[in-house]
Amino acid sequence: MNTKVEVLEQWIRCNAKAANGLLIPVSGGSDGALTFALHSRVYPEKTVAVYAGTELRARGWFESIGPVRFIEQFDGEFAELDRFTQFQKLCKRENRWLVGTRNRTEDVFGTFSLPSRMATYLPIVGLWKSDVMELCKLVGVPEEVIESSRRADPDCGRPAELAEIGLENIDLFLKVQIGLLGSEALETFSAPQIEYLERAYKTNRFRSSLPVRGPTLDC
Repeated sequence: MNTKVEVLEQWIRCNAKAANGLLIPVSGGSDGALTFALHSRVYPEKTVAVYAGTELRARGWFESIGPVRFIEQFDGEFAELDRFTQFQKLCKRENRWLVGTRNRTEDVFGTFSLPSRMATYLPIVGLWKSDVMELCKLVGVPEEVIESSRRADPDCGRPAELAEIGLENIDLFLKVQIGLLGSEALETFSAPQIEYLERAYKTNRFRSSLPVRGPTLDC
């Protein structure tokens, strides 16, 4: 088995041990598919997926992995908030943890939604999107689900401009921003691509700096 898969499964085994149940939102994309597959392998008796709508991509594969709940589809300005509110209601009703599917690319770039911060924990937040794509293939996620992540999906923080630049290049850009790679990694990027990524990075970055916990005052 791939070392990264082993590490993730061991992390899930340790950190979700106390959960009575686990609810994983899926959209038919690679992040939710990988998260669902990993949790179903480690804790099949605890894990349930949830999808807002009826047209789940590769539905047969998802349902072969584990149970999938279907809730109403939400539209409009507050659709994301409505979805996560319903997810939390399910978790409350069934005593489950809400499992987040944010990856490291979204976390560093700040392209995750604020309602998604409702999640109890984030098992794949240490994986770049390119890692997610690699691991999806290793655990048997259908190609149509993997490839859907390369197409524009504004609802999932992936507008046309980002889809055109490519997942691997976005990861390279972000690794340069946080000092993991030198600027020479961007030599093949066009000036408009770098300008767009820098502008989006500055616009969204605030989400990654939002405080989570206040200070401890023992005085």
